[in-house]
Order: sequence, then C-alpha cells, then structure tokens
Amino acid sequence: MLSLDVTNYMKYFLLYFFTICPVIICAQNSKIKEIQFEGIAIEENSYTEILKLKDQNALIIQIGYSSYPIRVLDSDVIVYLNNGKVELYKIAESVENEVEAKVKKVKKVKIKKNNYLQYWSFLNTCITQRKFKIDKAKLNFEDKENTTLALATSGGQTYHFNVYQNKKYINYSSFAPKISISQKYPGFEEKQRLVDLMVGFEDIIN
Repeated sequence: MLSLDVTNYMKYFLLYFFTICPVIICAQNSKIKEIQFEGIAIEENSYTEILKLKDQNALIIQIGYSSYPIRVLDSDVIVYLNNGKVELYKIAESVENEVEAKVKKVKKVKIKKNNYLQYWSFLNTCITQRKFKIDKAKLNFEDKENTTLALATSGGQTYHFNVYQNKKYINYSSFAPKISISQKYPGFEEKQRLVDLMVGFEDIIN
C-alpha cells in the first residue's frame, strides 16, 4: 500500500515538474518589462499593421541587414505578445529611401511553445542589463569632411536593430561594424555592443 502511494506521489510530482511548473515559470517571466525608448513617433509603428497584430501593445524586435546599391532589407522580426506568446516573422523589404520601405515578402515561422521561455528570458536579461542602451552617435564613423564611413565605403552590409511598442521606438544602424571593431576605429565599443545584441537574438532564432 505504501509502495503504491509513493508511486502515485512520484507520478504527480513528475506531472507538476514537467507540465505545470514550466507554465508557471513562463507566466512569471512573460510580462513585458518597462524599456527606456529612444522616442515616441506620431503614428503607431507600421509592423503592427503589416503583421496584422491584434495586440496593439506588443513588443517588436527587428534584426536586419541591408546591402547597397541593392537596397533590400532582410530581417527577422520577433513579436512578444502580452499573453505570453512569441511570434517570429521573416520579412524582406525594398528600401525606397531613408524613411520609407515597401514590404515585398512576409513569412511567419512557427515557434514551439517550450521555446517561449528562452525568448522571454533573453529579453528580460537585455532589459535588466540595459543592453538596449547604446550610444547611437558612435555607431557610424565620421571623417574630417563629416562623411560617414557608410557613404565612403562600398560592398559592405548595414546592420539594423529596431525595437517598437505602439508609438515608442529604438532605432540603431551601423555600416560594416565588424570592420570598425577589428581596426578599433572610434566608437568600436558601441558597435561591438550592437553586434553582440543582434547575435544574442539570432542565436535564439537559429
């Protein structure tokens, strides 16, 4: 009789540990914490409409790369929803000018529910450790003629990292940051922070 009770106890314990416990932990860590944004736009970010999001206050993380003169921005877009779910999209955009882009392709990528915790954990780490706070002025090198390295060099990639929540935003971009990092050009520390931030999210996606 005692042996049967122990067996039943173990079954309930394992059920709790592998099913109920992860749900509780995920729920505790899936609340969008306060982020210090760069600014507030006049209109809501375009990705809420592009992705047809019902959650108007979802947090959107965009990690992308563009090459010129092709002028195409390929990016991964992670959406943190206030119900604890996470969505992932692959987006290709044609860049018409510096402030306008036209979406060419949107593909939703399925995320397994047991991977939600990994996404939320890294996001919370970024917020707690202020990884979203980067000195934007140091992300693009300027020479004596006040011409950015991005305009003076051809054949490289521009790194883009954007954060949106309703009308609030953070926008970072840096041309060929790994060149500046390897040569220790002015501002290379901030470029390294940007690269590390992007790679951190990419590691979860991949």
